[in-house]
Parts: sequence; structure tokens; C-alpha cells
Amino acid sequence: MRALVAGLALLAAGVVGGAATLGVGSSAQVVLFGMPTLNAFVRLTNQALAFVNERVDSDPVPPLPELGVGVGFRLSETIGSAWQLGLRVAVAGASTRTQGSWEIGGGPYPVDVSLDVGLATFGAELSLVLIPDLLTVTVSAGWGASRIAYRCVFPSTLPTDWSLPFLPRVGDKTYTGGGAVGTMAVQLSLPVGRGTSAGLEVGFRLAPWGAPRAGAEVLDLNADGTGDAVGFTSMWLGLTVRMEFNL
Repeated sequence: MRALVAGLALLAAGVVGGAATLGVGSSAQVVLFGMPTLNAFVRLTNQALAFVNERVDSDPVPPLPELGVGVGFRLSETIGSAWQLGLRVAVAGASTRTQGSWEIGGGPYPVDVSLDVGLATFGAELSLVLIPDLLTVTVSAGWGASRIAYRCVFPSTLPTDWSLPFLPRVGDKTYTGGGAVGTMAVQLSLPVGRGTSAGLEVGFRLAPWGAPRAGAEVLDLNADGTGDAVGFTSMWLGLTVRMEFNL
């Protein structure tokens, strides 16, 4: 551990010692989430919706869209020139929802199912400028926290003898989790003014976390008796802006 701390201190000293620039960068991102366990719940819910929709005369309840594309934002501050060392924070999120009502037996049966997923990360960042003012490679490591808000209004009984293929759990709960996060990104940029550049970045986030919890309750939307692990491993495409200041 002492050797690791000493190595990091020497790296920071080398970066800062040769640095002449303080950089502040940001990125607005489109995030491609891969959440198989949550989307498995979405598909099961859509099977139940389709089952009832086919058997009622009222307007159908729309299917619940799968979680896939979200939005994110990153802010970082670094010091250095060819090598840049600093800190970064990032947030990302995605959501899905369906709502409607069935008219069965003279009475309305409302349906409202939603999932809101959020992620916040904080970590150290190291960048290497391969081509000044054009191409940069960045890696980071740190910690992240997630929030999954689940809300479900669904008729537990219907005035029929139908046997639904899946019954979503009725409730309103927020599950939280977290773990280590690593990222790698490539930025391609061009100068747009003195000390300012803008461009594109492509990145990959590694966050293979376990099942989040709401107190002592583990997330189990699929009702299979095991926790639903929700990792935030994902790719993103971002628009970047960076401003540099001479020290």
C-alpha cells in the first residue's frame, strides 16, 4: 500500500511539475445502457399487458419500452499538458413508463408501471494527449452509486377467470446500490477559440455491480426468488467542451 501511495505521489508530482495548464472539461452524453435483468422484467410485464389487451374491448395499455438509451453528463478538472491528472464527476440516467386503464365488467382497472434509473460516479482521471488539440485518451477509476425508483399500479385481481402469465409486483420503492467504476474514453476535438476546444468522445464504463436494495429488501422484480443484479456497464457518445488556463 505504501508503495502504491508513493507511486501515485510521484506521478502527480511529475504531472504537476511539468504542467502549465489547468483544464476544465465537460461532456453531454447519449448513453447506451445494458440492463438485462431490468429488461427481463419489462418483457414479462409486456406479456401480461398483451394478454389482457387481447381480451378487452377498451383501448389497450401501451407496452412498457425497454431500457436502452439514456442521457448523461460529465465534468472534469485536470492539471498538466501532455499528461493530465485530475478528478471527474459524472451522472447518467434512463427511464421507462407505461400507463392506461382497462374497462372490464363496468369498472376501470388502472395500470401505471415505471422504472427510473440513475447513476452518479466520482473518480480520478488520467489523460494522455496523443495529438495536441486533436486526440486524447482518458482513463479513470473511482466509485459510483445507483438509484432505481420502481412504481407499479396494476390490478391484482380481474373480474374474470384469466390466469395472467406474469403479475408485476404492486408498490412504490427506491433501491440503491453502488461499487467500483472504471472508464476509458477517446476524445477528438478542434480549437474553437483561445484556450477553448470542442469535439466528440466515445467512452466505455465498466460497472458490474450486484443487486441493489431498499433497506433489507433486495431488488427482485422478476419474482424468481433471487436478486436482480443491475450493472451499469455501458458505452456513451458525447459532445465535449474543454477550456484551458495557463498557470
